Amino acid sequence: MDVKDLFLALSFAVKFQSEKTLIKKLYNSCDNFVDIFTSNKNDFKLGISGEKYEKLNRLKIEVKKTIIKEIQSLLLEKEIKFVALCDKEYPQKLKEIFDAPPVLFYKGNISNLNSLKHVAVVGTRNPTNYGIKISGKVSSLLSERNIVVVSGLASGVDTSAHIGAINNGRTIAVVGTGLDIVFPSENKQLTGEIVKLGGLIVSEYPPGIPASPWNFPQRNRIISALSDAVVVIEGDLQSGAIITARFAIKQSKPLFALPGPIDSTVSNGPNILIKSGVAELLTSVDDILEKIGESSQIKLDLKNDNEKLNSLSEKEKNIYKLLSSQSKDFEALIQETNLPVQELLQCLSMLELKGIVGKISDGCYVQL
Repeated sequence: MDVKDLFLALSFAVKFQSEKTLIKKLYNSCDNFVDIFTSNKNDFKLGISGEKYEKLNRLKIEVKKTIIKEIQSLLLEKEIKFVALCDKEYPQKLKEIFDAPPVLFYKGNISNLNSLKHVAVVGTRNPTNYGIKISGKVSSLLSERNIVVVSGLASGVDTSAHIGAINNGRTIAVVGTGLDIVFPSENKQLTGEIVKLGGLIVSEYPPGIPASPWNFPQRNRIISALSDAVVVIEGDLQSGAIITARFAIKQSKPLFALPGPIDSTVSNGPNILIKSGVAELLTSVDDILEKIGESSQIKLDLKNDNEKLNSLSEKEKNIYKLLSSQSKDFEALIQETNLPVQELLQCLSMLELKGIVGKISDGCYVQL
């Protein structure tokens, strides 16, 4: 077994976050890394004891039971590739965190991991119309400046961020499941478009791993680690966006937050981040670009792009005109357009992907 196959086996064997720390430590400090996990000898000088030694023994047992060819066949069947900690393609920024995943599984353009600058745009699953507009527009402007937008593919702000960046192919979705599972399920089309248009979907979890409450906070450390700066759009004090902000602080990443109304629950997180001085007030995309060494004069213009509107089909234009900044549900759109359900869904999906219509938390649609 070579070192890359060993990392692949370990990615299927890992059960605890502390095991990832142990694997990285052994890889960085031991010349006989492969032998440690595959040899029957136990006389290696490892500099560990107690609980860590017990975890190592558990991992060794799991690795020896692993049939690499079966894993490789599974990945081939699922059209999933991987990059291991030992590979030059493995992102350097991720190597710098103490609990770097042994393997990143991916679909799409792997060059997005190491080329250009990266900015995370994250927020609540239940955003306001304002949050949807700003996350989409900020992401679009960053993408136009060759900045890769990183987010978590969750509904709400994350989805808006990916859609804002997707047309330039510069977005990375870091997910908390195996790549053969799309969560939330309504983002299945979006994941396909991200890959098709040159973006990237990544996960530290092997195929078959379902959505779990524990997975998503851990996924957030990767979002932050991959990024040169983190932008929090909206989120309450217990939201995943604030967890990402905490990782950004620990990892010494520049942190920005969008201020919001004091009577809005989803503004509590960003407002506290700004008030406490750990995040800078987001007033324009220039704030972000300057911080990551990409100076430019870009205004945060929320007006619709006429060129995008002119490219719409007649049906898409009619649907767009029926919407406004006030939300409208699907049933109302069915009645007003007289379109079949599947055709209306397809048109709305295209309008979302073009970044001019958004779906908010209650399932209603709004103009962006």
